[in-house]
Amino acid sequence: MYFCIWERGYIMKTILTANEMKRCDYNTINHFGIKSSTLMERASLSVFSVLSEHIDYSNRILVFVGTGNNGGDGVCLARILHNYDFEVAILLCGDEDKFSNDLKEQLCISRKYGINEVSADDINQYDVFIDAILGIGLSRNVDGVFAEYVNAFNNANGFKLAIDIPSGINTDNGSIMGVACKVDATVSFNFRKPGHLLYPGREYSGNTFICDIGINSRSFLKCINPKMFCIDNDDLSVVNNRREDTNKGDYGKVLIIAGSNGMSGAAYLCAKAALRMGAGLVKIYTTSDNRQILQTEFPEAIVSCYDTFDRDSIDEEMKWSTVCAIGPGISRSDTARRIVEYVVEKYDKPLVVDADAINVISEELSILKKHHAQIIITPHLGEMKRLTGDEISVIKSNMPSIASEFAEKYNVITVLKSASTVIAINNDNTFVNTSGNSGMATAGSGDVLTGIITGLIANNLSVEIAAPLGVYIHGLCGDKASDKLGAHFVNASDIIDMISHVMKEGSNR
Repeated sequence: MYFCIWERGYIMKTILTANEMKRCDYNTINHFGIKSSTLMERASLSVFSVLSEHIDYSNRILVFVGTGNNGGDGVCLARILHNYDFEVAILLCGDEDKFSNDLKEQLCISRKYGINEVSADDINQYDVFIDAILGIGLSRNVDGVFAEYVNAFNNANGFKLAIDIPSGINTDNGSIMGVACKVDATVSFNFRKPGHLLYPGREYSGNTFICDIGINSRSFLKCINPKMFCIDNDDLSVVNNRREDTNKGDYGKVLIIAGSNGMSGAAYLCAKAALRMGAGLVKIYTTSDNRQILQTEFPEAIVSCYDTFDRDSIDEEMKWSTVCAIGPGISRSDTARRIVEYVVEKYDKPLVVDADAINVISEELSILKKHHAQIIITPHLGEMKRLTGDEISVIKSNMPSIASEFAEKYNVITVLKSASTVIAINNDNTFVNTSGNSGMATAGSGDVLTGIITGLIANNLSVEIAAPLGVYIHGLCGDKASDKLGAHFVNASDIIDMISHVMKEGSNR
């Protein structure tokens, strides 16, 4: 469980950085007067509740205990396990002179209960391992004796669980700080952390459980202003059920400027996803050689064609539409470049910019300074490299900040696509997506995402809602397709086929 706030008519779940979480802890203890030992007891009981679903009395449990309060949580957990008659032992991973006061207190209690303390030589006698070594407070790379204990933890065979976050994972960006514990499950408290959601931290965390230990938004005390959020299935209800007394004109007119010679598929997938998402009317504006195949394969769409740059034709299409997507398969021909430049500069309604349109813009970023529309731009990592000049490794390690800086600089919403997509609404609101899987790394998947986001805007959702919600829906559809077909066998059309199933389930919540 973690805090939900209402904004713009939908729920946002707060994600806290390491410093924000520390401030919450501090405020809860020092302002509200809840003892740190009380919070530690609640945290350990929460971990026990999750752990008990994965173990039985035949298991032998070893808790790796660091020198801070994460270690205190581990010792407290060991006592709870001991009191429930599980076979448990503690492995102290640091100099006892450096133990935090709360850890010393927990260790004193543990020793009175007679809980075993063992050495690293005994690790192979156990089959369940708890990482309570470092927690969220890590500020430098793991080295020395702690690196040795992390490596020993990873080399052990059995079920593994981390308390708060796997030791060695950067809480704020998910990177590995030297070495890191890799676990099957992580139990954290009240709020997700970026490191749970951003790779490689997301992979190293396994299944993440967020448990309520009594710290909530009241502990912000108006001095903590979270900027990172995620959404989940509860938010699907924002796409309202249709009233009976409506017609197709009530659900938007989507203009898809996409496709080129040999690239009709990109236009088809994008338009199909927009229509499946509930758009009332969809028009594809594409090159003339795509007319026959699109009209044959996609009779629900209107097809309008061009051979050369025609300002009057584009003006007419833009006037007709209520939302536009531009870029999928459009190519980088001179005509395509002129269309992209003209539409970005002249369009004054919501505009989703993807694929080749991004590549055109990356060669002349001043284009993006001229826009009057509410723009959502959807680069993948390679496209973001071309837009910013940053290396992909740098982008991966700093996705929230790089997406936010780009959004602020160009006054756009940035959907930075990766295994854990980041959506920067502006410098104050960034979302990290929690849905999706590796099966979605397939041709046309990005075109489908653009169509989904565009379709949501056609349904009268604001760009601020449509961008993160569209990414989440896209991922859910991919998850459902993967469950049905297997990740290796998912293609873009399968993702579209799952839109109705995902949204029907969401409307029933």
